[in-house]
Amino acid sequence: MHSIYRQLCCDHKHMQRLLEVFEGLLEQLTKQERDPATLGMILEALDYFSVYPDQWHHPIEDLVFEHLLGKPVDVRDVINKTLKEHHQIAAATRKMSKLFNAVANDAAVEREALFGAAREYIDLQRRHLQRENEILFPLVADLLTIDEWNAIQDRLREQQSVHFNAGVKRLYDAMYETLAEDTAA
Repeated sequence: MHSIYRQLCCDHKHMQRLLEVFEGLLEQLTKQERDPATLGMILEALDYFSVYPDQWHHPIEDLVFEHLLGKPVDVRDVINKTLKEHHQIAAATRKMSKLFNAVANDAAVEREALFGAAREYIDLQRRHLQRENEILFPLVADLLTIDEWNAIQDRLREQQSVHFNAGVKRLYDAMYETLAEDTAA
């Protein structure tokens, strides 16, 4: 399978793991209110969810799914819903970041609103990943040709953000590793 597909699958595993980490950190926060170390890790996880998918992962998926639209399968509605969710997830991540930054800065945030929004956020992310993993990724793996993958790779080179190059991607890969390791210990 093409390296872009493998990277997308790896990204999903990382995001699923970080959702587990995020959930664990929320659980810790319920036991130790406003713990600076826990809040710091929550904010790092939200930074990852804010920057990495929006600047790296979702633009790649958008190109891949664009190729899928030209295939003889009826998934236009699923693709459109998924692409729309990319924007909803970005907005939800910004909302979560605002809430947790407020908590970190000792602002009054209603506990029920904070944890309710966090549960909704986790559910949104998981439903999104599940749809891509169970419906779209298998179709992409089966239907895209090597020429289409190479065309996607060429377009990525042309579109690569000057703000999110391979060096910044490595930084976010390292951030993921740190969060996954720190919470596993």
